Amino acid sequence: MSFSNYRLFLWGLLKRKIKFIALTTFLLLVFFFTACSNKKAPSYRIPLDKNWQYSLQGNPYPFYDININDFNTLYKLLDSNTGYVFLKTTFTLPSDFKHKEVGLAIGRVKIAAKIYINNHSIGKSGNFPPHEFIEGNKTFAYKIPKEYLNIGGENTIMICLWCHGYGSIGIQPFISDYTDVEDFSEYYTFIHSKFYFILSTILIIINFIYLFLYILRRSEIENLSFSQLCLFTSLYLCVFYYGDYAFLRNLPITYLTFEKIFKGTTALLTGYMIICFTRDFLHYKEKTKYKVLRFIITFIGIIIPLTATNIPDFRNRLRIGFLFIILQFLFIGKILYFSAKKKDKRLLHFLICLTPFLFAFTTQIIAKVFFKQTIDTLFLAISWVIVIFLFLGILIIHFVHLANEVENMNKNLEIIVNQRTEALEKEKNRALQEIDLAGFVQKSFYKVDTSEIKDWDLHIAFKPMSGVSGDLYIVFITENHLDGIGIFDISGHGIASGLVTMLVKNIIEIEFKKGKKNPLDEVMTKINNRIVAEKGSIENYLTGMLIRFNKNDIELVNAGHPKAILYNAESGKISNIEQEGINQYGAIGIADFPINFETIKFKMSEGDELVLYTDGITECTNPEKKYFGTEGILSVFKSNIGLEVKDQVTALPAALRKFSGTDNFNDDITYIILKKLV
Repeated sequence: MSFSNYRLFLWGLLKRKIKFIALTTFLLLVFFFTACSNKKAPSYRIPLDKNWQYSLQGNPYPFYDININDFNTLYKLLDSNTGYVFLKTTFTLPSDFKHKEVGLAIGRVKIAAKIYINNHSIGKSGNFPPHEFIEGNKTFAYKIPKEYLNIGGENTIMICLWCHGYGSIGIQPFISDYTDVEDFSEYYTFIHSKFYFILSTILIIINFIYLFLYILRRSEIENLSFSQLCLFTSLYLCVFYYGDYAFLRNLPITYLTFEKIFKGTTALLTGYMIICFTRDFLHYKEKTKYKVLRFIITFIGIIIPLTATNIPDFRNRLRIGFLFIILQFLFIGKILYFSAKKKDKRLLHFLICLTPFLFAFTTQIIAKVFFKQTIDTLFLAISWVIVIFLFLGILIIHFVHLANEVENMNKNLEIIVNQRTEALEKEKNRALQEIDLAGFVQKSFYKVDTSEIKDWDLHIAFKPMSGVSGDLYIVFITENHLDGIGIFDISGHGIASGLVTMLVKNIIEIEFKKGKKNPLDEVMTKINNRIVAEKGSIENYLTGMLIRFNKNDIELVNAGHPKAILYNAESGKISNIEQEGINQYGAIGIADFPINFETIKFKMSEGDELVLYTDGITECTNPEKKYFGTEGILSVFKSNIGLEVKDQVTALPAALRKFSGTDNFNDDITYIILKKLV
């Protein structure tokens, strides 16, 4: 199986697995919410909701009245939030319980408690010092031996509760038939404990799936941050269910260490990952310095509660740690602002998914501020898990959409390729037609009749690389007299350089004619200045050579162009045109570029020949990557020196084709020979 097919197989497998998880999660959530509905209590239940008293020392010390609504904050009765609280009340057991097994239901206990009926111990919850530990969110059911009870009379229940930063009894205790108590305990233990174990397991699986998706597709960075968000949320959920599982309850760590890891570090890292996932989900590019800053803030927030020496100190320090995370939530506001500004469709999905937690958080704050109610962390945890699964649904939708696109492209790839190839072919043909048209216009623009020149035999070989040439030649003629000639090479190839030739040709012609009485180097300088000013931001520049034929001599100015070749008919000598002490350099059309346009003067007699060319000739290569070079030009010129000028010019393209092995050269070609007749 090829790697691409293997990836498609994995994508299909993951797609089926995610659908299965989504369905399972949906059914669990439906079950959870239907299970949370209030069930009618049996008529024979005896609620223990009145006449409670408390003492900090127990019998025989005095007891004081306490409302059962204060059972969630019993630790506040102690000066340091640490110590024992003794609770007691009385109840009358009807005589019809004589033939029933009697049970006591008592809710989630923090941290540990011993329960007594008529001074007889019937059980305990959690572990007392020196190895204190909470048993999570279990709801406890205790069977009360009949010999401990006063059936038909008054009975006393006492609870000895150990508090250490925490101290609470989660639900209202009651006496009932043991079967009813046991059913109640199992029901509420599932809702408040075991259900979180199921959610935690699902989140771990989702973590691995999305981590694997990220490995397969690194561009989907939100898969990684969502994976980590699920991981830390799953670890945090341990605080709700660890009492139900011995392998967790018997961890070889102190309760303080457990709190630091699972209620501190994982909770703070979950907050940190919320921000990271928001950033990645909304495709916001966070600068590295801000990433480092947020990491440092989070690290400090984690370290602060880790330095606590006891539970009350840990709870206070954890609040400070959360302030460091909340501080980063200002960054979420910035992300949401930029997403709204660019009208990102994902922003609406994000806000919808976050609604359950925002609603839960808002209602808890209102209850805390206005009604003095304790914040229900269980309610917040449930709302956050719902948010996680809503985001899972959104990511599944995105994933399935992407998988469907991949599947569709895989099925229709050949059709799509043919369609794209056909479209590209049409564009190619259209572009070629435009280039041919541009080349035709350019040739018409260059067209010049040299047959009427009396004192020179002039012929030109001109071949663009791609229809439109970046080479430029200009012949200046007045009444059958050759006034001058110019040859230029514009940087680049194709239509862009071809258009520049049309721009600069007009400038060169005007300045050459205007400057007949001025030194030729001044003419070239004015040409350079005008081209710099008029081409603006166009990046193309020129190299070139301008020659003016006077009565007594010939002037030549070279601007970075290959040197002209002079053939002396009388001596048979062939040489480059240059003059000692004159250093010509620089290009045309580059602002502030160093130039030196000095004029060289020389003479030609009857039969002498002048050769001009562009570097497309010298830089032509053969299959062995060797250059034609100046030596190649001289070799061709020497071999054909006795022929007519027309045939000499024609010989060069033929030699280039033979040398390169192709008709398609890698640059524009211009080759000019002038022979003096008189």
